[in-house]
Amino acid sequence: MGTVPSVEARTEFTMPQSNEEHTGARIADYRKLRQLTQTALAQRSFLSRGTIAKVERGLAPATPSVVAAVARVLQVDVAELNGQPYTSELRQDHLDRLISPLSEALDMYDLGPDPHITPRPIDQVESDVRALCAGASATEYKDIGSKLPGLLGELTTMASLLSPGENYRRAASSLSWCYWVAYEFAYRVGYHDLATIALERMGWMAEQAQDPLLLAIRLNKRSSMLLRRGNNQMSLQVVTRGHRLIGQVEQPESVEALAVTGSLHLASAIAAAQAKDADAVTGYMGLAREMAKKIGRDVPDVYWSSFGLTNVQHFDVATSVELGELGEAVKLSKKLHFPETHPRMRVGRYYIEMARAYAQMGKTEPAERFLVRARKVAPQQARYHPLVRETIGVLVRRQRRSPESLSSLAAWVGM
Repeated sequence: MGTVPSVEARTEFTMPQSNEEHTGARIADYRKLRQLTQTALAQRSFLSRGTIAKVERGLAPATPSVVAAVARVLQVDVAELNGQPYTSELRQDHLDRLISPLSEALDMYDLGPDPHITPRPIDQVESDVRALCAGASATEYKDIGSKLPGLLGELTTMASLLSPGENYRRAASSLSWCYWVAYEFAYRVGYHDLATIALERMGWMAEQAQDPLLLAIRLNKRSSMLLRRGNNQMSLQVVTRGHRLIGQVEQPESVEALAVTGSLHLASAIAAAQAKDADAVTGYMGLAREMAKKIGRDVPDVYWSSFGLTNVQHFDVATSVELGELGEAVKLSKKLHFPETHPRMRVGRYYIEMARAYAQMGKTEPAERFLVRARKVAPQQARYHPLVRETIGVLVRRQRRSPESLSSLAAWVGM
């Protein structure tokens, strides 16, 4: 078994350019730099050598759980292994120019009022923030990047000028939601460090807003960031803290409290699925289903948690895929029908998960079909999702000659 070089030794290396730009190739590069064999990496990441070999060759998708497991062993960020951010595509979509203004706006949080900004009435600002949140749920990144920095500046100035009271709490709540949108945007396009900063700012302003549910939503997103790094146990601990916050709500049986509670149960289910704990998944999904039944309908815009019976059905499929129960996932997917009002972010994510499942099953045509659906319903999400690239790459490499439709998808994501 090879040894992992010290931090000092690692800084002397420069990552070589791989002939094949995919996650598996980058994993192989880093594994070799760390002087590890495939067997050693498999043992340390609790995966099979066959999985490592197939992923490195690009013949199996580098799923989030696999990438997280090897990233922890190789001591490299998940985004680095995924090749994020995808700068060429960001430039083509004119999204690269939005990162710097957003970063600067996030840095204004403690600078006090801007003398060049005269805030509008809080009702008008709240309306704009709500539209921005709706855009985030629809994965409309261009609108987010162009409008968010201005709103952050306006709300930061407003909060600095207001005295403690109802309007201050409203401004703090709106500012916290703006930071949530900043997190969603930065995370989806691969700027995870920026997303982490936005999430910290969100928690800070949610405390100023004195809103336990908003704080719980922030912890839900934090648990997702931890799962990205493969830290299942800490992710569950963070969700537990979220449940304790909901205990502070004056009306724990309100639709808002039930929706946020249910979303936390779904987050726990995904964490348990990544840890391959099927019994825990069943328990968490049962609790989420109870919350959804109490509400009795989908509530996609309540605390922007996209919660309801439809989302619980979606997570039934998602957890089955994560557990490797692909046949069960396909069976459950036959019963899932999204209403017109369901957030496109969720629908697109479902199509990506199903494409991954069919690719793992070796079924090219349905995998490609779901990729096309993901592109149609939430194009910017699909274009910047690493699992879309992984799945396309696997489908291409498995065939001697790719059909034109698959080649078109590959070109669209920049492969």
